[in-house]
Amino acid sequence: MGNVCSSGQKKKKDKDSASEKSDDSPPYQEADQKDTLISTDTNAGDMKRAPLAAVEALPEVTPLPENNGNQLQAQKQQPPTAQGKSSGADKDSSTTTPQGAQAPSDVVNANPGSGNLSVLQGKPPPSRKIERDKKIVVYILADNSTEYKKHKRVVHSLYKHFKSKCQSRGFDFIISDVHDSEPDTELGNGNGRKDFSRLQEVKRWTQTPLEAQGGHEEAANCLCEITRHSAGAYIVPVLFLGATLGTPMLPLTIESQDFTSVLGSASEAERLLLEKWYTIDNSYQPMCHRLHAQQVDPYSAQANGELNELLAVLLRLFSDDVKDSYLTTVVEQEINNTVLMSQELAKRCIWIQTGAQLSRAPENATQLELEVQRRISRVYSELKSQLCEKNLIRLLPTMSILDEELSAVIESLLDKAMAGIFEEHQQKSSIPYNTLGVDRVLLEELQLIGHYSKLLAQNSANFDIMNDVKRYIRDSTAQPLVISGARGCGKSVLVSKIMENVHRWKPEAQLILRYANLSARSSDLTSLLGSMANQMSVLETGHQCQVPHTLAAYSEVIREILGRQQRFFVLIVDGVDELQREETLEWLPQQLGNSKIILTVSELEEERDDADASGNSVDMLAALAQLGIPQRCFLRLRQFTERQWHDILSSGGGDFYAANGALKLPDEWKTLHGKTPYHAKSLWWLAWLGHVAQPISEIGDISGRILQVLESKFATDQVELLLLIVRLSPWGIRESDCLGVFQKMTQLEAQVAFKIWSKFCWLMGPMLLGLKNIRIADRSFGFAVLARYAQKQWLVHEALRDYFDRQDSEFKGIQGANTYNYQKYLKLPYHHFCAVIEDKPAPHKIDILFNCFYFTDLPWIANKVHATGPDHLLNDILQANWLATNNANDSAPSYVHINFLKEFLEQYLHELSYDGKQFYTLMKYYLKTRFRESPELKDDEKIRSWWECTNELEFAFLEILNADIDAENGNRLEPEQENATVEGEAQETNPVKGYDVLMNLPQPGCYVASLCTERAEICIWDVKNCCRIRELQGIQQPTAMCPVGNYEAAVLCRREIRVINLDEGKFKVTLKGVMNQKMPYFGLHDQNHLVCLSRNRMYVNLMNLESGDCVTTFKAGEDRFLNSLLVSGDGRILVCGDETQKPFPLLVWHLSQRKLLYDLRIPHHDFITSLSAITHEGSYVCVVAKELNEPTTPNFIVVYDLQSGTLFKKWKPSCNTVSLAISQVNACVIAGLEDSKILIWDLVTGNCKSTLIGHNAPVTFLKLDPLGKVLLSYDKEGRDTAIRMWELNSAKSLAVFKPPAQVSTCEILPNGAFVVLALKDRNALLTLALKNYGGGSGNVLEDDCGTLYGNPDNQRKVFDLSN
Repeated sequence: MGNVCSSGQKKKKDKDSASEKSDDSPPYQEADQKDTLISTDTNAGDMKRAPLAAVEALPEVTPLPENNGNQLQAQKQQPPTAQGKSSGADKDSSTTTPQGAQAPSDVVNANPGSGNLSVLQGKPPPSRKIERDKKIVVYILADNSTEYKKHKRVVHSLYKHFKSKCQSRGFDFIISDVHDSEPDTELGNGNGRKDFSRLQEVKRWTQTPLEAQGGHEEAANCLCEITRHSAGAYIVPVLFLGATLGTPMLPLTIESQDFTSVLGSASEAERLLLEKWYTIDNSYQPMCHRLHAQQVDPYSAQANGELNELLAVLLRLFSDDVKDSYLTTVVEQEINNTVLMSQELAKRCIWIQTGAQLSRAPENATQLELEVQRRISRVYSELKSQLCEKNLIRLLPTMSILDEELSAVIESLLDKAMAGIFEEHQQKSSIPYNTLGVDRVLLEELQLIGHYSKLLAQNSANFDIMNDVKRYIRDSTAQPLVISGARGCGKSVLVSKIMENVHRWKPEAQLILRYANLSARSSDLTSLLGSMANQMSVLETGHQCQVPHTLAAYSEVIREILGRQQRFFVLIVDGVDELQREETLEWLPQQLGNSKIILTVSELEEERDDADASGNSVDMLAALAQLGIPQRCFLRLRQFTERQWHDILSSGGGDFYAANGALKLPDEWKTLHGKTPYHAKSLWWLAWLGHVAQPISEIGDISGRILQVLESKFATDQVELLLLIVRLSPWGIRESDCLGVFQKMTQLEAQVAFKIWSKFCWLMGPMLLGLKNIRIADRSFGFAVLARYAQKQWLVHEALRDYFDRQDSEFKGIQGANTYNYQKYLKLPYHHFCAVIEDKPAPHKIDILFNCFYFTDLPWIANKVHATGPDHLLNDILQANWLATNNANDSAPSYVHINFLKEFLEQYLHELSYDGKQFYTLMKYYLKTRFRESPELKDDEKIRSWWECTNELEFAFLEILNADIDAENGNRLEPEQENATVEGEAQETNPVKGYDVLMNLPQPGCYVASLCTERAEICIWDVKNCCRIRELQGIQQPTAMCPVGNYEAAVLCRREIRVINLDEGKFKVTLKGVMNQKMPYFGLHDQNHLVCLSRNRMYVNLMNLESGDCVTTFKAGEDRFLNSLLVSGDGRILVCGDETQKPFPLLVWHLSQRKLLYDLRIPHHDFITSLSAITHEGSYVCVVAKELNEPTTPNFIVVYDLQSGTLFKKWKPSCNTVSLAISQVNACVIAGLEDSKILIWDLVTGNCKSTLIGHNAPVTFLKLDPLGKVLLSYDKEGRDTAIRMWELNSAKSLAVFKPPAQVSTCEILPNGAFVVLALKDRNALLTLALKNYGGGSGNVLEDDCGTLYGNPDNQRKVFDLSN
């Protein structure tokens, strides 16, 4: 049963289970498909391969083929593919150890390195499938019956609710309803169901694209809409289907074979009628007869009658199979192209069934009514076999349904569909959480470049110079290659073809490709070179370059990497002239070694009157020639030759231009001069729209002609606004935002505005590009739009500004966490700048610009960095500067706060790109540092307000307490200079070795001890004041330590344990015996006793710390070798691993009772005892285990209750666990995973209660603060160099910090009040204070920080213990 919309049904609980889910969408049955699938007519094929269909990736669903003869066959072959896909997914979800609780899985993360490496090497995307955008489209399938109008209104009423829900997850949301809401009217027909009994009026058969003629305009628009969204969005079909199918349509084409057979059985009158309206089309492949729609007189009533008679003839003469191929309605085509073609869409489809299905036709039924009845039965049968019963809503005629009840049911079903989409998108993301330390922004940029290249490669250009490019890449030329050409000649297309082929020409090539102005990170030369330098650095060294964000720094990195000649790099910058705003080319490497650089440059035009010129008139070709690049390294991309031009206008040069040969261009067009790919594309587009009769004398004016044609299809102001909204949005605009602005400016109803937009997207064809956002595909066309509609530019900028300004800055997210309104932070400042400056910068406007809210309000600036990354804020500053200097003779005046902000972003761009949450940490430190250097900065009102803001923050953030982290912690000084450093500290003249161990000291106050093995020293640090207060030197090879009492510590020196008084700097006692060389493990039992692993690892010794004697021995047994030692915080319980017996057991001793409690083991499993943790009271121990029989499966976590010795919990995450911690306070186990997630398992319920996401490399280090409330995490191997702090109870991220060097070890003080970092090769500790967090305990710690350590007379003393 489906959903019967009534109040009683609404209260019924949804008993969703795994077994029920598998029945939601039954697999296709191939045998049934042969009989039941309904084919579309030729229109579907025409739509898919229209000469200038939108340049976009193929959808996951295979579209219907061109010719009718192959349609049924293709549809029969489709279902098994979908079935195979489904069964594969089911197989992946099974597990070999079902008894373990399952963690949220991330399927893609199985091998994070391989996918990233391919992208980083510049290889094209591996398949034809392109990852979907974060966009959900509710697509309404329906005919134009008025009975659906009320129910559609219910769906549209849910728009705001679902838009808000999608926004909180970063998704775009639209409801796509292309169908007319008003019924068609026909003269002289009083039948209440008249709109489904006859063809559409011929007045609707206007001059339209080929596939839309003959009354197929709505169908063509609908199929274009489906195709457009299925490539990059998640579609949720909502089907309205009752007892009608809508207006019938005549077939546009009938294959000649079928047409001949029909003529053979037709009467003379019928034959004449058929031959009048269907004429042979020899150019179409295969040959067919085409509906001759052009001969229709729009005002002729006779034509209406003839065409309806023609439909009756076809109904009478066609067999049922042929009818299924040729006769169709809009809603049938929609069903066939969505739910019957894709099992995914069938699973999501919501079917609202209105009215009762007629079981038998009435006795006096016409032939058309009989055919409609037969087709409805077929459609119902097919839908019932494919759609999920739970998603069916039956609205019976006898039911009185309230809108609220229907709305509640539809909302519930859409909620479920969207939850599935959110989860699917997260799992299918091609960029995993674990990127091995590579910033996600870099991988997203490379993914965008790959996507764009794939779309460009579908175009054509004059590729005569491709062999020259191939020769350049293969030969020993060591200078850059420059490819020039007129605008529109296909330079970007050529570059995309090079990307496709470069790894065939040179398999070892590492392609570093960038397209100018594709995104914010390629919109200025510094950002573009920085992105390229980072990519090269990752390939060369495994990590990104850490240099200031300046042109000189990045170009030096690139030169250095090229100079090593370890890899064969091919660097390509397409459109470098768009970015070069100065004549200096010092950034360009001249000597490349064995690598290559290719630049593409547009030739300067004599009459350049572009609204987008931005005053940039640098002659790049002349500047490049002056560098001494040899003439042979300059190639020119020429226009099409006469023969190529003729061929491309005759055959289209491929699927992109030709609709199976049916579309013909006038011969006079082939004689035009110009002959660039853009011109050919424009001519084909005009012909596709049906404007072949347009006289074109000068091809240079082709863009203007296109705009005239568009204006004839719509109202002029509508075309003007839509084109400007898209063109004036940097890097494109989301569809919902474009619709919102358009609707606000035109004051149209939302549904009317959408219909205009949908038709606009269809008729624009290849002139629009769907690349994450909607963009104008060709720069030449974009310039023409700006030139033609220049007067309204500022009006549109104001409308865009006001639209985004009205939106909320944050959306309420899941679990109380808020999500930033990414689009608002991205778009609003730029449109505000343009609206302020308008067409000409004036001094007062420039002053308003640089002192506006977006450059002075620190919370906005911080939120923008967090939401969009620092690149976009830096781009705002650059855009403002460019606007202020546009067409102005003088340079823009300098503003102190703008320069300060720019320098701050350049200094910390890499840290902020990693995570914008560090903004206040870095800004406060930068302000302090700059105030010391330049006290006059405090005089600037804006900067002073920023300082006050950082002192008044109310949320948790880290503050850097060190005065200068680079000077204090750096080892960048030359040996001669190192003596001239900070006074009062012992400075080494040799390269510095960092600290190996940090340890909290138990006495009151904020003190830690640091240990450095190589320097043979232990230091005591005052954390709050960032200074050493004791220094113990001359300790022989200290490697580990454990505090004893307030001022003593047991220190492992070589293979002996010595007790040292840290306050007085004295040795107290050396424990008897020596430790095992490889496993010198020990732990504290009480203040007077310590346990340690014996030299032979066969037993554990209990040692007296006063006398140094062995008190007792815990023996594991004969020939049993222990490999780990774990002591509970209270010193009562000792846990050791035994590596001798199979499977590895865990041995548990009670130290106070001096007895063995348990010998724990799991058959066929080994414990990985290096990954284990025990609670403070010794109640629970957790350890990672692996299956011996299945070594390739991920390891899992087991928890033992040590009070009973029983297995308490078992958890199996989706990948290996690489670190482990346990908290008695929060009753949870924390696991760091290989996929860079951190899971928190509830010890009470056994469920995974939280997943912590933020790291981009495996989390190999977890440490709880002494109170067990705050978690510190990082990667010990330094792939992800950042530390993160989490509140365990709420799973909230407290803070993140990316230090200037790799962390070698760290320590966290009670309640996370302070974090102390020891950085690699740095001789001082980096201290961070967690501000505005802690409740009561934080204040107690503040009081303790005033307590002096030990004897005041020993402050800052250095002790030598070498004697």
